[in-house]
Amino acid sequence: MVVTTGISAQSRKGPLKQMEFTTTEGVDIPIYFFEFTPTDNAVKEFKITGNTYGKFTIFESWLICNTTLDREEQEIYTLQIEGVNEIGDTIEGPESVNIVVVDINDNPPTFEKEEYMGVVRQNSRPGKPFMRVNAIDLDDPKTPNGKIKYSISQQIPISHNAVYFQIDNETGAISTTETGYQSLDPLNENAYKLIVNAKDLADLSLGSNTKVMITVKENLWKSPGEIEIIENSTDPHPKIITQVEWNEPGAIYELKPKDKMAYPKFPFAIDANGNISVTEPLDREEISQYLLLVYALDENRVPLENPLEILIIVKDINDNHPVCDKAVTMIEVQENEAVGSLIGTVKASDSDEEGTSNSFLKYALLDQDPKVPEDNMFTVDDFSGEIKRFKGHLQKKNTPQYNLKVLVTDLIGETGGLTTECMVNVSVIDINDMVPIFEQSKYGPVTFTEDTPLDTVLIEIQATDNDEPFTGSSEILYKVTEGDTSGTFEIRTDESTNRGIVHLAKPFNFEEYSFYNLTISATNPEPLVKGVEYNSSSFAFLIINVTDNDEPPQFSQNLYHKWLFENASKGDSVLILEAKDPEGGEVRYELNDPDERFRIDSKTGEIFVNDELDMEKKRLYEIQAIAMEKDHPEKSSTVVITIHLRDINDNAPKLAEASSFFFICLPAEGEEHVIIHAEDDDVEFGPPFTFSADAISGKKIKIEQINGTHSSVTLAFGSHSEEIKYSIPLKITDNGSPPLQGNSIMTVAICKCTKEHKCYIALEHQSGPSKVGLAVGILLGTFAVIGVILAVVFLRTKPKKSDKIDPKAARNANETIPLA
Repeated sequence: MVVTTGISAQSRKGPLKQMEFTTTEGVDIPIYFFEFTPTDNAVKEFKITGNTYGKFTIFESWLICNTTLDREEQEIYTLQIEGVNEIGDTIEGPESVNIVVVDINDNPPTFEKEEYMGVVRQNSRPGKPFMRVNAIDLDDPKTPNGKIKYSISQQIPISHNAVYFQIDNETGAISTTETGYQSLDPLNENAYKLIVNAKDLADLSLGSNTKVMITVKENLWKSPGEIEIIENSTDPHPKIITQVEWNEPGAIYELKPKDKMAYPKFPFAIDANGNISVTEPLDREEISQYLLLVYALDENRVPLENPLEILIIVKDINDNHPVCDKAVTMIEVQENEAVGSLIGTVKASDSDEEGTSNSFLKYALLDQDPKVPEDNMFTVDDFSGEIKRFKGHLQKKNTPQYNLKVLVTDLIGETGGLTTECMVNVSVIDINDMVPIFEQSKYGPVTFTEDTPLDTVLIEIQATDNDEPFTGSSEILYKVTEGDTSGTFEIRTDESTNRGIVHLAKPFNFEEYSFYNLTISATNPEPLVKGVEYNSSSFAFLIINVTDNDEPPQFSQNLYHKWLFENASKGDSVLILEAKDPEGGEVRYELNDPDERFRIDSKTGEIFVNDELDMEKKRLYEIQAIAMEKDHPEKSSTVVITIHLRDINDNAPKLAEASSFFFICLPAEGEEHVIIHAEDDDVEFGPPFTFSADAISGKKIKIEQINGTHSSVTLAFGSHSEEIKYSIPLKITDNGSPPLQGNSIMTVAICKCTKEHKCYIALEHQSGPSKVGLAVGILLGTFAVIGVILAVVFLRTKPKKSDKIDPKAARNANETIPLA
C-alpha cells in the first residue's frame, strides 16, 4: 500500500503495473501519486485510456489528481493506464490502478428528524424500548468517524434528580428506567421532553442534538369495536384493519375465531405489534361477519387479561346479478279466472346483503307472447313478482298458453342496477270443479323401530281427481293436518300417478312418541270453482307405531380439545368426559391410546397423565375414548380427544454443527469474519439468542448480533508462523423466562492453505507407514472415532499446537453461510 500526497513523494516511481494508492480525502491539490518509468524504450508517454472522473491526469509520466477528493462522493477510483509510442500505439499495459480515498471525520451525525414523538404506557417495563431515534453519519461506518453513540443530556421536567428514561447508546432505543417504571403517572405528569445527543467515536468527535417529546398514557387494552370491511376489495393484501396494544411492551398477541366451527377458513392474522390484518378479500355472500378474540400473553403464553372481542362486519357491494329461482316459472290459470285474480308469482333472488338496495328487486313485464286476444292480459307487481289477470278473456281452444318475459333489476330498479330476465309460461286449463277422493279412509297401522333411517318410505297412499289430467286442477297435494306437531313426516306426490309417498323426515324417539295418529288431506294447487268445497272424502287417517331401540351411550361433546404443558406429571388430571345412556343405564369408559401416555378412570371418565410427555418428541396426541353400557358393552360410542402439548424451556441452545469449525490461512495477520448459527430444540423458547465468548489472552474476539439466530464473529489472533487450533468457549442464551444458557465450543484452526484457499496437509512429510496407516484408516472408517476423541480433547484443553489440519473438515472463514 502506497500513500502519496505531494511533491515530496517524487521518489515514488517505477514501471507500470497493477497498483493501489491511498490518499486522505480533503487534502491539498495537486496530489502526486506515482511517476511511471518505461521498461521499453519505445514508450514515449503514459496516458489514462479510460474514465478520468474529471479528477486525474498524467503529466510528465506523473499520475496526478488535480481536484479535491471526497470519500462520501466516491471511495475507490479505478484507472486504466498504458504506455504508448510516438504514434499512439500501446506498448505497455493497460494496467489497473486503484485510488482509495481514506475517510476523515468531516461529517457530524445527523438525526433523521428534528423532533421525535413517542408514547409510553404507565408501568412500561424497564429496558423494553418503546421508541427509537436514529442518526446518520456519512463518514466511513467501518471507522470511529462513522460509528454513533447516543446519550440523553437532559430530561424536562425532572424532580429530585429522578431519571425516568434511558437510551441504548448503540441503537438509539429509548426505554424507561426502574424509577420510571415505578413513578411514571399520566395523572401527575403526562408529557416529557428529552434532549438526545448523537456523536461519533472519533478522538475529536462531532455531534448533534434532537428533541424527543414523550407522552405518558394509560391502559390501551380495549376493543377497537365493530369494524367494517368492504367485500371483494382490490387493495393489496394482507391489509391492516385495526390494532390492539397491551399496557406494556413485550406482550405476545394471539388471534382466534370465537367459534372455530363457524368459519371454514380464518382470513385474519395479527403481528407482533398488535396489527390485525385481513389476509385476503372477503365475500359477504360466503360469511357476512366474523367474531374474533384477541389475547395478550406473557412470555409463558399465559393470558395477561381477558381477551378482547372484535366484531368484523363484511360490508356489501352490488356485485351479484339477480337470479331467477327457476329457468321457466310454470303457472296455470283456469279459463274462468276473474280479472284481478292472483295466478302465480315469478321469483328471483339476489345474493347481496338482505335488506339493502343491492338486493332489493323490482319486476317489470317486458313482453307477452302471443298478444291474443290482446296485449297486457297479465300484470306483474313491481316488488312482489305476483302475476295477476289484468284484462281480456282466456280461451284454451284459441290460446292454450302464454309466454311472459319479466325484467328483474336490483337497486330498486334504479339506474346502474344489475338485471336479469325471467321467463314465465302461463298454461290455460279447464275449471277445477272436482275434488280429490281417497281410495280408502284409513291406512295402517304400520310399525317401525326408532332407529329407522331418515327418508325411509313408510307407506304409500292414493287419492284420485277427475279434472283435466296433469294440470293444477287434478294435481294432488298431500299434507298431514293433525298428529305431527314436530314435522316428523313428509309426503311427496308422484307426478305421474298422483300417489302420496310418506317419508320419515325426522328421527323417531320412542321415549317421546310410541305411536302417531295422523290426519292427511288431499287438495289441488288450483282453486276450486265457486260452489265446490273439499269434503270428508278428501281426508284419510294413518296410524304409525314406533318400537323401542336400545341406543348406546352418547358423549356430551362430539370432539374434545385440550392443551397441556409438556412437564405435566404422571397422575395429573387432563379432563373429565361425560357420556349418558338414553335408557338410563350405567356407563363404563375405556381409552384407546397406542402410546399409553394417558389412562382413564372407567367409572368417572376422568383422564390422567400416565407417562412422561415431551413436546420435542411428539407435539400432538389423538386418542379415542369409548363409552359403553355396563350390562351391554357391545352398545358403545367413541369420541376423539386431541391433546396439544405446550412447550416449556427444557432445552438449552447450542451451536449448529455447521458453525462449530472454521479455519484461517497462515499467517492470519488481519481480521477474519465468520458467521455462527445457533439452534434450540424448544419450539417456543428458542430465538432470539444472545451470544458471548470467553476471552483468550492476547486474542481479539468480537461478537455482533445479525438476527435472532445468527451472529458475526470478528477474529484477530495476530500473525502466526505455525499451524495451531483454538477452542473458543461460547455461551448461548435463549429467550425463555427464565432463560437457559448453553455452552458450545467453536474451533478455529490456523493452517497452511492451497491456492484455492483450502486447508492443506503435506502428506510427503509423513513416513511411509504413516501414509499406509492413513489410507487403511480411511478405508475402515476409523478416523470417525479418532475425530470424536480429538473433539473431546479440544473441548477440555487450552489452545495449543496440534497435528496437521484435516482439509476435508476445514471450512473457509470467508464462505457464506445461509441464515435460517
